[in-house]
Amino acid sequence: MNKHTLHFALAAVFAGILPNALAAPVTYEMNLRTSSGIGAGGASGMLGMMMGQGSGVTKTMDLRLTNPADIPSGYNAEHTVPEVMRFGPVLPLKGERRGTGESGPGEEPDGKLLIYWGCSATVAAGQPEVIDFKSMGNRLPPEVAAMARQSRRGKGGGDSGDTLPPRTLWWPHGDSGFSGIPAESSAVGDHVVKASFMQREIHYTLDKEMDFLEAINLKATSADLKAAIPLKWDALARARGYNLQAVGAVGEKEMVIWMAAKNKNPMLPGTQNSCTIPAGIFQKAEGAMTIAEAVGPSKGFAYPPQKPGEKKPLIWAATVRVSGFDYLMLGMEDMAKEAVGDAAADSVVPGGGALIKSLKGIFGQ
Repeated sequence: MNKHTLHFALAAVFAGILPNALAAPVTYEMNLRTSSGIGAGGASGMLGMMMGQGSGVTKTMDLRLTNPADIPSGYNAEHTVPEVMRFGPVLPLKGERRGTGESGPGEEPDGKLLIYWGCSATVAAGQPEVIDFKSMGNRLPPEVAAMARQSRRGKGGGDSGDTLPPRTLWWPHGDSGFSGIPAESSAVGDHVVKASFMQREIHYTLDKEMDFLEAINLKATSADLKAAIPLKWDALARARGYNLQAVGAVGEKEMVIWMAAKNKNPMLPGTQNSCTIPAGIFQKAEGAMTIAEAVGPSKGFAYPPQKPGEKKPLIWAATVRVSGFDYLMLGMEDMAKEAVGDAAADSVVPGGGALIKSLKGIFGQ
């Protein structure tokens, strides 16, 4: 018996005697989000905010079931929610065949990104950090390179026509009968996930701590892009911290991004409910979109249950995350009519008309 035959023989033997639980576990993610401001009303909500009107609050829930191996055809998977959710109660989890990851070279990014950070009335020394996409070439940060690849896929530069079986199933993606989560919906109670390819169903219970967050109610006391822009929001009892960002486009080849803090997650502590965008960083932009995220509680579940210090092989592991988002458009009152014309872009990215034009200019069509 040569060494290659011996290798495969031993592999077959060990595959037969090792328990199934030693394989990578099935993982499940449940994200509960509360959105207010522009993000709560799509293009019409954005227009109302730009004209100084209020906006509503929406709740969303994203579910993701990931199998470590290809999911066999003819599968069935579902998530049963408690009665207090006021919809469902059985939600279908569906997936799509995935691409092979092979793609053509596409267009090279061309443009600049100016990055500012910190809660202050004036720009701190050493800012902005400037990223010149063309000069950096293959040395782009991973997040920016991913953005460029994603934008190129929209014009045929993405995956080839070959596909593989899915390994991930989602909801509400693929659920044509879903019409939205009621305002009075609550996630408190028992949740059960079943799938024909799973050894054991996923079961966990959520308490009030893990329910949807309240609205952030982000407000700017000034919208003058030449001046400092103070921001305030409601301090949420269950928020662990906050992330604040603002983005604006200068023509089609330059973007400006501001962050409340750099290299911190969350950027701000849960006890803080105000921050200031430095004066003048968006004065050359047509406007700026401000995004606030409240980072709420998260909780993990697993089977078999793990005691502190234990490392039992898992059959499944589930994570539930709670968060809130709010959106503001700054300095864009005069752009309301143009925004209506950009409704298609704005329905994908709130306020995305000008932003997407800039992304196209930097990353190609």
